[in-house]
Order: sequence, then C-alpha cells, then structure tokens
Amino acid sequence: MRTVLYLRLSDEDRNKLSKQELSESIKNQEKILRKYAEEQNWNIIGVYQDEDYSGADRDRPNFNKMIKACKSGKVDIVLVKSQARFARDIELIDKYVHNLFYEWNVRFMTYLEKIDNTKKETKKTSQITSMVDEWYIEDTSLNIRETLKAKRENGEFTGSFSPYGYKKDPFHKNHLIIDPLAASIVKKIYLEYSNGLGLQTIANKLNQEKILSPLEYKRLNGSKLQIPITKFLENFSSIKQTGYYKVDISYPFIDLCNIFTLYYLTPCNPNIKIILTKSNSNQIKFYYTTKKNPQKKLKKEDWIPFHINDNIPNNCTYIASYIKTLSNYEPISYQFEIFLKENKKNIEYFFKFFHYQNNTKINLNYQCNIRKKYKWTSQTIKKILSNEIYIGNLLQFKSTHISYKNHTIIKNNPSKWIRANHTHQAIIDPAIWYSVQTYLKRRSNKTGHVHPLSNKIYCSYCNRIFIKCGKKDKTQYSYLCCKNKKDKWDNCINKKYINEKELHQFLLEKINEFIEIYYDKNILYSLNKKNKLKHQPKNILELEVLKKEIIEKKKYFSNLYENYINKVLDIEEFILLKQKYQEEIENLKSKIKIIENENSNNQQINQKISKIKFHHLDNSFFNLLINKIYIGIYDEKTNTREIKIIWNL
Repeated sequence: MRTVLYLRLSDEDRNKLSKQELSESIKNQEKILRKYAEEQNWNIIGVYQDEDYSGADRDRPNFNKMIKACKSGKVDIVLVKSQARFARDIELIDKYVHNLFYEWNVRFMTYLEKIDNTKKETKKTSQITSMVDEWYIEDTSLNIRETLKAKRENGEFTGSFSPYGYKKDPFHKNHLIIDPLAASIVKKIYLEYSNGLGLQTIANKLNQEKILSPLEYKRLNGSKLQIPITKFLENFSSIKQTGYYKVDISYPFIDLCNIFTLYYLTPCNPNIKIILTKSNSNQIKFYYTTKKNPQKKLKKEDWIPFHINDNIPNNCTYIASYIKTLSNYEPISYQFEIFLKENKKNIEYFFKFFHYQNNTKINLNYQCNIRKKYKWTSQTIKKILSNEIYIGNLLQFKSTHISYKNHTIIKNNPSKWIRANHTHQAIIDPAIWYSVQTYLKRRSNKTGHVHPLSNKIYCSYCNRIFIKCGKKDKTQYSYLCCKNKKDKWDNCINKKYINEKELHQFLLEKINEFIEIYYDKNILYSLNKKNKLKHQPKNILELEVLKKEIIEKKKYFSNLYENYINKVLDIEEFILLKQKYQEEIENLKSKIKIIENENSNNQQINQKISKIKFHHLDNSFFNLLINKIYIGIYDEKTNTREIKIIWNL
C-alpha cells in the first residue's frame, strides 16, 4: 500500500513548547507513524510536513502538495497522528476525508483516535472530533482578537514585524525602540524630500547607493517576514527580466557531517555577478573556481576562497561550499545575489546541485528559491513619509482578516482605527512631519524635483487650485490660472492669469519681511546657502527638539516608576530600565551644552550680518513657512489684485 505521512506543528501549540521540543514534536510524529506503517507492512512513499501553520489554514503548501498527489492516484493511504494534525476545519474534514478521498480511493487513518474513513462506525467520531477542534480554533481566535484590541487601546504595538526605522524592545515586545541604522535612512528621506527631491528620485538614489529596501533589510537582519515571491524559479529559463535576483538555499531537518556541495553555473551567460549576501552559520566555508570538471580533475589549490559580500568573477564555473555539521536544531541557510540579463535563448538550467560526502554523491533535503530582489520604489518612500509612527504615534487596526478561516485582508473603516499618541520615541520632529504631509500632495516635475509652489496656490473666489497655463518664457517661467478654466469658467469669475515670475518675486519680498521681523538671525545663518563659513551655529529649533526629548524621557521614567509601584515590573527590570532612561537623558543634556557652546562662540560672527535675504524660493524653508496662498480677483481699474498668504507659524 502506497502510504504518505502528514505531519504538522500547530501554530496554537507553539507557545507551549521549547525550541528543542518544536523539532522533537515533528520528529516524534514521524517516528510514531513510521513504526505503525512498518508494522502494517505499508510502503511509505512520501512524508509531507507543515511547520508554523494553523490547522484552520487552507493554504498550507505541503498539505496541498499531498492533496494533489492523492488526486493524481499516486497514494493509497494518508496516515496522520491525529485528525487535528490533518485539519481543524469541519469543511475540510468533510470535503476530503468523507467525500473526495472516497472518490480517489484513498484511505484516511489516524493513529490516536483510530479513525478510518473505510469504516462507517468511525465517521461519527471523526465528525464530533472535527466539531470540537473547530470550536477550539474559533474560541482561540476570539480571545486573541480581544487581547490585541486591549493592547492597541493601551498604546502597545501589536504588529508581527516592526516598521522600518524601529525594532521591538527586547524587554517589552509591544514597545518600539529606534533602530539607529534604519532610522538614519528615514531621516535622510525626510531631509531630501523637504529639500525638493521627488519620490522616485529619492528611491533611485537609495538604490544607487546600494541601501537595502525595508523588505530586504528585515530579512537580512533575521526577520521571518515573508517577502512576496514573484515566482518560484527552478531554472534560468524562467527568468524573463533583467535585474538582480536572490538565490536562497536552506537545509532543514538534516543530521549530517562534512557536507561538500558543488553549484554548477552555466557558462552560457557571461553576465552573472554573484555576491554572497547572507549566512546564518559560521561553519560554512565558500570557494569558487574557473576550471572545468572540478569533481574529477581539480586540486585543492584550484579552489579560491571567498566571503560574505565578495564579488565572484564572470568566468566562474563552479561554487563549492563546505559545511562541517548540519543539525536538526540549527537549520543552515545562505543567500546569493545575482545580476542577470533577460534569458532570450531560454537556457534550460541555471544551477545544478551536486552533494558529496566522503566522495559519495548523495541527495539532500535542500531548498533553492530564486526570486527578484526588492528595491526602493516611490510608493515605499511615500509610505514612510506619510506614516505617523515616525512622530511617536501608533495608528493600528487599519486592516484585518475576514475570519480565522478566511485570511483575506480587508481595510477597516477609519472610524474603527485605534490611535495612541506618544507611545514611543519619535525619529522625525512633528513640525517637519506635518509640513511634509502638505508637501506630499504636490507632484514632482520632469527633473525629479517638486516645485515649491505646487499645491500651494488657490483661488480666493472658488477655492480651487491654480495650475500652469500658457507657454513658458525665456526664463522658463509660465502663467498660472484657476483650475476652473477647464470647466469653461462655469463657477468662477477670477479669470485673469498671473505671471509666475512676478508671483515668485512678491513671495520672496514677503518672506524676507517676515524673516526680518520674526526670526532670529541665528536660525537663518545656517539656512543661507551662500555663507561659506566652516562653523555654522546650530538651529535654535534643534535645541527645542532636544529639550522636548528630555521632557518625554522624564514622562517615560514617571510611568516606569508607577509600573514598579503597581508591581507591573519587578525590581530588576525597574533598575535596568531606570539606568537606560537616565543615560539617555544625560546624553541629551550633553548635546544641548555642545550646541549652546558652539552658538556662543559664533555670536560675534552673527552680529556682523546686518541683513540676510533669500533670492530664490528654497523648498524646505518655503514649505516650513507658508501653508497656502490665495490669489484674489484682478481689479482692472487699479491693475492690482489681493494676494493673501496663510503662514504656518
């Protein structure tokens, strides 16, 4: 009898087991079933296992492979430890166990409950068991939803993966702390966008600088986030687009020693550039050669060692890896990055694997996936620029699954969103963030820059936006008019165009007047791009930001003390976190002293500046100062029109 074993490690059991027990759970299932199958003289032709999957999940990859094998007539018996391992879903049990398996002549058997779909007396046992199993899943799902809701309302982060720029606090998994490396990229994005660069231009710059996209960065740092795979590619002939690809290789559930593996690279494509980008084991050693037939003719000196992030030459023919031990408890994986041109010749292979142990060729349970490398895009940049997480706020429950059975994600009505402010340390100053939100509504031009007046100018009569009209002059300025022109002026009488150059000049004069009256020259000095002094005084706003951070830290410390009094924290946790916040406050105070000292040293230089004027509209500063501009109706008698500026400050 052709028999397959199905093993599953329950998601709902994961919190009950230690790391060693997790692997042992799968192992024990297999040992029990193998022994039982041998006693019955059944021939085991396959073992299918799904780890980290719930019994209510219908998208289990190996479960579906097993079903496909049953449907094709390759299986006589499906053997599981218990019916719950097969599924905790009444519909799935009824669909397969009591219907389709009959149609396909497949016998379903469980070791513990002794359920056998060929025996009518076990059908009721199966139905009652499946009902109890589903009730368990449903109750668990409801309890989890209520728990998550309470945590969100309490200002705790409940996402599976922390947003780019943050990581989960090791002492409190529902609290976010700053990831310094990713946070520096977030600050860079906000700075460049405030300075007028468009979304796609910023994305292109980050890709050129080889800065990992958020998805790739998370995976590189050990996150289990599942990047959507465009296609599982088994050979080079499947690749149709030029670009960078990732090759992930892993060896799960193996107990072997001294594994020597050869990867054959096709010499038909000279555009292969391979970089070893990740490895989770120090035991792996890598080599390459440009010779042919290495398994027969090559000597030890023909193999050239290489390490993580090393480039491999295009004339490489084989890559070899040596792994001292492979253990069930520590699966080994590593990753290559490959640049490929489109496969116009439809070459039928890319990688071929040869595994040798003690000069004997063997087959290993390895996995190899080739996928497209994910890069920065304009949408990724926009998502970062519009996320309140970076000013210390949490806005959660924006989407949810339909049910515990149906994992389709649906967007929630904004009225159901759960907001909590000041839950963690901000990366971006709120004033800058809110300024950027206005800026985001504007479009970048062909040069990749956002025009400083974009989405700022409105008609004072109909409140519609002003748009460009007419041809540009020699200085590349054009004319602006109310957008109601496109509707043939059916709702507006403000028909007179305004010269863009004249409007620029008017705004510059008003900005300079505003600056002279309201702003300390100390701030402007650092913004004036024409100054070439090496030591520019720090912006006063920076001092205010640091002082605000100290206030926030003291609030956190106060809450920390309350948690200790209320016995939420024990004495060791309290002392550890207390030291952490005190150190951060002292660091902030030292930064303030440095800035104040620099400003005092440059005070004499600043006093020599009698007047500072802007001669062009600086994107970041213009966006900081001005919210909207209203253009009034042109008065033909006086040849004038009212222009009203709504200031941000």
